[in-house]
Parts: sequence; C-alpha cells; structure tokens
Amino acid sequence: MRFVYAILCVLIDLLPLRAQHDLRFSLFSTPVLSASDSNKVTIRADIVGFFKNNEYFSPVAVGQTLPGTASTFALGYQRADRFKAELGASFVKYSGRDPLHNAVPFVRLQYSITPALHMVLGNLYGGINHRLIEPLYLWEQHFTAKPESGLQCLFHTDRWFADAWVDWQHFIRYGDPEQEALTFGASLAGRLTNDGSRVSLTMPLQLLMHHKGGQIDASGEHTTLLANTAMGLCTRLNINSEWVRTVGLDLYAVGYWGQYSKEPFEPYDKGWGVYPVFSVDASPIVFMAGYWYAQKYYAFAGEPLFGSFNPCYPDQLLPERNLVTCKLVFDKELLTGVFMGAQFESYSDLHRGKTDYSFGIHLRFNHLFRFTK
Repeated sequence: MRFVYAILCVLIDLLPLRAQHDLRFSLFSTPVLSASDSNKVTIRADIVGFFKNNEYFSPVAVGQTLPGTASTFALGYQRADRFKAELGASFVKYSGRDPLHNAVPFVRLQYSITPALHMVLGNLYGGINHRLIEPLYLWEQHFTAKPESGLQCLFHTDRWFADAWVDWQHFIRYGDPEQEALTFGASLAGRLTNDGSRVSLTMPLQLLMHHKGGQIDASGEHTTLLANTAMGLCTRLNINSEWVRTVGLDLYAVGYWGQYSKEPFEPYDKGWGVYPVFSVDASPIVFMAGYWYAQKYYAFAGEPLFGSFNPCYPDQLLPERNLVTCKLVFDKELLTGVFMGAQFESYSDLHRGKTDYSFGIHLRFNHLFRFTK
C-alpha cells in the first residue's frame, strides 16, 4: 500500500509539469492479434543483429561498443482474435564473448479485450514499444536489457495511445538477502487535431518510476523510489512532397524526483529539464536537432548524457546541462519481415566545449511461422 500511495503522490506532484518522433519503427512489435491466426500453432522468430559504438568522454557517461545479436524464439497458440499464449526463450549474444547474456525463458499470455485494448501477463511489449523519449529511456537497452516481465495494459487507436505496465525485475521471498525491485511506467499520447489536418498536434504524457525495497527481505538496506516524468506538445506540418513528408517541432518538460528512507545516496533528489526538438522526416531518413537544458537532472533508465551525475562516479557533477543534440537516422523495411536501421547521434556540451557521439546499425528479422492445428 505504501508503494501505491507513493505512486499517487508522484502523479499529483509531478505530472502538472505523440512521444518523440518514432525514429526506429523497425524495432516495434504490434500487440494486434489477427483472426486469420485463430486455432493455429505459430513459431515466432525475432532476431536483431546490432552494432553500436558510443564515443562518450563526458564525466557523466561511459563510452562502450556493443556488437552482437538479440533473439527471441517462441512457440504460440491463438484462440480466435482474443487470446494467445507463447512459450520460448530470449537471449543476447555479444561478439567476442562466449557466454550468452540475459538468457531467460520467454512466456507471454495475452488477452485482447477489444481489437484496440490488450492485457498482457508475463513478458511485455517493452523497450522502444513504450515510446518513451530519450531523457527517460536509453534506446539501446531494447537490444541489451533483460526482457521486461510483469503486467501490461495497452490501448492503441489512430488517435490515442496508452501503455501502462509493471516490470517486476527482482522477485523475493520472506528472508531473502536482497530487496525486491520493480519499475512502473505509463506512456500516454493523444492527437488533438482531426484526421486530414495539415498541422497535427499530439500531447504525450510519460511517467517512469523505479522502486527498490520491500518488507520481507533481510537485506537491511534502505528503500528508494526514483521517478521521471515528461509532458510535451508535438507538432507536425504535413508537407507530403516528393522528398519531405513532415516537418516537426516538439517541446518537452521533464522532471526527476527521488525519495529515500534515509539520507540520499545520489547527489540530488530532484531536478528538471526542457527539450525542444526540430525534425524533418524524409523517410526512410529522418533528421533531428534539439537543445537540452537541465538543472540537477537524473534518469535511472535514460540516456546518461542528459544527466547531471553518474551513479558510478557521484563526485563527478554537472549540475547545469546545456546540450545540442543532432540525429540522422535511416529506418526501412527492406523485405517483408526484414528491417534495417542506422543512425548517427551527437551531443555537444556547450559548457565543456566538447562533443560526444555515437553511431550504429541494426538488421532485424521478425517473422511468424504459422501451422494449422
């Protein structure tokens, strides 16, 4: 009950403060169940090969190169267009490292209450599918992180998007030496303009909370609760010319808040930021330029370059952030079920007079093999 109460408090305190441009649609997964798959056994193969090089030299981020593959294989069975069960395995394999990383069972039960409303238990439609902006979510975790598991409710129409979930990251029993850990999230977006309007307005609202604690563990550690929120207004001018589809301007207000049962183990317990972003969609190429200004901001799951400190080196502090961001992204479906993406991203720190950058490429094969019962 205390955790539920804390969620309500953060919603009340922080929220009065269409997600950032969907750059990597090739990594999305749809929860829609097709009636044509009714009473069929399926095998889903979702394989992503990735290479991402982060040339980071900032005191608040660590540079690294990520070469490898992320794979999920699942055997499924669907009843009508309402229910589907899947069982399989998910893992990451890094090039040059023999053991598998995050090798875990994959189990998903999904019930579609309506074609637009879905309930998921087990492994979630996670990662990039939540449509969180970069100051809240580091997108490379879609490749590298352990698959999210817990409870999820999804609602998606042409005008509205709603995603609420609990990712239960560490389950404990009475007397366990470690604390339980879970993340609660909500990602909402509503289009304010009518279909066919030349100017499209969308308002996203996002919340991400991480809880670590519990009442039945024997760790003796203190309870912590971290939260990030974002609220924005996204505009798109539909050009629909031979070269340019849309021109956009998005504005986000972002917040950070931390609650600790005793003294904070982080340098700051609250902060904020603003993030205007200009974009040009010339699909399959998208260009974006943004400006990030923040005071004492921290995101436990976000791009670390947006933060004011590194938890691994908390004495390295940058309380005020001034970043100019530039992104050039290629994203395209090459063949049915075969997708390719590539990107170059730069983050210029105006205070330090230095630029951190990253580049990478990914190739995805996502196919559902169907067998009649």
